[in-house]
Amino acid sequence: MSPTATKGTAVNRVLTFAATELKLFFRDPAGVIVVAALPVGLVLVFGLSSSGAPPGGSRSIPAFLPALGISIALGMLALFTLPSVLGAYRERGVLRRLATTPVSPAALLGAQLLVQAGIAVAATGLVATVAVLALGLPAPANPLGLALSLVLGIAALFSIGLLVAALAPNAKAAGGLGPLSFFPQMFLAGFWMPWEAMPDWLAAIGRHSPLGATLQTVVTSWMGGAPAVGQLLALGVFALVAGVTAVRLFRWV
Repeated sequence: MSPTATKGTAVNRVLTFAATELKLFFRDPAGVIVVAALPVGLVLVFGLSSSGAPPGGSRSIPAFLPALGISIALGMLALFTLPSVLGAYRERGVLRRLATTPVSPAALLGAQLLVQAGIAVAATGLVATVAVLALGLPAPANPLGLALSLVLGIAALFSIGLLVAALAPNAKAAGGLGPLSFFPQMFLAGFWMPWEAMPDWLAAIGRHSPLGATLQTVVTSWMGGAPAVGQLLALGVFALVAGVTAVRLFRWV
């Protein structure tokens, strides 16, 4: 079989898996509602309040609200939903059965990444639509920068989610390891304490953490600025290192 045919077969396997996984995702209405409703709810709660946004430093700018909702949606999908799905598959023996087929770990992980990334894009669009149409916030002024920030942010966060899924022996473990990664990232991203209130060294780490860099580059792009090269590079490094490690450490049982 030629390299081109082999590549085509691998792509078809990923797409076939992705189609199946998408159907399974929408069979769980609760998961869909949480992913869509929580970020939108946060944006509406803060947006309709008298202050218009959470107080403190960069949080006072209108772009922070949609960036907050988008970042939370991406983080929840990457570190809650994705690891839990693969952890449940391992626990139920689905992965063990797949191990007897020609399916590669990269194909399965790629399909999951494709599905969850697609849902992340849809959630991002929903949050942005609510922010602009329902709250009257300004539309993104730098759409190309925003697209680049989202692509790298999704790649970084979901690669970390894949790594968690590769390491978790079952659904319960995945459900613990995901939040164990998500909540410290929320702190570093300045969700609970603005970077302006942190020590300089901690704020610098937070700005280049996966969730923090995603949040800041989205805010900057939404306002019309160019996302910081250092933060984009940080997201790319996280995506590459975590993604490669996830594929290498993935276990069928």
